[in-house]
Amino acid sequence: MKKYLKGIASFALLAIAIPSHADGARWTAASEVIKIVSVVNGGINVRLSPELSGCTSQSGYGPKYASVYPDHPALDAIHANLLAAFMSGEKVSLYLSNDTCKVGEMVIGGTHSGPRGS
Repeated sequence: MKKYLKGIASFALLAIAIPSHADGARWTAASEVIKIVSVVNGGINVRLSPELSGCTSQSGYGPKYASVYPDHPALDAIHANLLAAFMSGEKVSLYLSNDTCKVGEMVIGGTHSGPRGS
């Protein structure tokens, strides 16, 4: 019993020590752009493969869409890069700045830190 309680206490301490991703800030895996939607407010929604989940997209497109909002300073550049990736089949990685999957940055050609295609 003592060993069991010690295990539970160790797990609890470990869980507390691991940084939480509650804010959702993270890079996506190298992904294929499968759909781009220009929404009524001037922003963009993007669907990737592998798919995202749990997002709150603009204009009600659902939990599989990341969003670039119309006030993003690089909106036009991100839109152009998403279109290029979509048309060429090149993989992208998106930096999601919060748990709603708001896009902050993107990399075309794979992940932000890996070699091309990874």
